[in-house]
Amino acid sequence: MIPKLCRFLGMAPVPVDWKGIDELFPLLEKLRADGAVIMLKWDGEHGSGGDQGPYTALITGRVLSGEFFRADRASIEEALAEVIVAYASARWGFTPQTESKK
Repeated sequence: MIPKLCRFLGMAPVPVDWKGIDELFPLLEKLRADGAVIMLKWDGEHGSGGDQGPYTALITGRVLSGEFFRADRASIEEALAEVIVAYASARWGFTPQTESKK
């Protein structure tokens, strides 16, 4: 979904098999420039077993008028992808079927 979002925004391509956060810095910077606050948490008190996972991504900020997007997942990539796509859908009109920004 992230590679498709980058195409939608006219940004440099991100590999389909991206790992970590380095590939996402331009996209995260775009969120920040839009007024969003992005927080990441690596939680050693939560395992990847029975709970929702040790990695949390959260996007909030005044630009969302009290709303926020949060995901607790087994990997940082899953958590980031979920909240970034939710934000892009709410703020920029992105849908998985969208190919380019209008």
